[in-house]
Amino acid sequence: MIKIKINKNYLLRIEPNKELFSEILNFAKEEKIKSGFFFGIGACKNCLLGRYNEKTKDYDWQKINKQMEIASLIGNLTFKENHHYLHIHTVLSDRNLKSISGHLKELIVFPTCEILFFPFNKKIERNYDKLTNLYLIT
Repeated sequence: MIKIKINKNYLLRIEPNKELFSEILNFAKEEKIKSGFFFGIGACKNCLLGRYNEKTKDYDWQKINKQMEIASLIGNLTFKENHHYLHIHTVLSDRNLKSISGHLKELIVFPTCEILFFPFNKKIERNYDKLTNLYLIT
């Protein structure tokens, strides 16, 4: 990963074939970042994308195994059960420029992903919400 510090923020470039979540989590650990917000662009060669299902109170997941442009990537870094937790949404487009979007669970970068990360000086926590069966910011 390439890291460029700009004032208190970071510009990150994720290398080809790296898993996005592990790269961001390793970065946060190395830099001792408590929580933050980020957005990015790039491309991937596969990912796991989903949407929240109100009836099951869980996510419906779809594996995408083809080259996609990351038209938009937006997320936050918080704490869930005393560990870093990433909540990321994305808009992806295929070779026909057709878009798909949703909640991101995993993503393999190819050829690159560029992220602007804004760290917070406060630890933001998530706690379990019985109504939604999710861990929400509290």
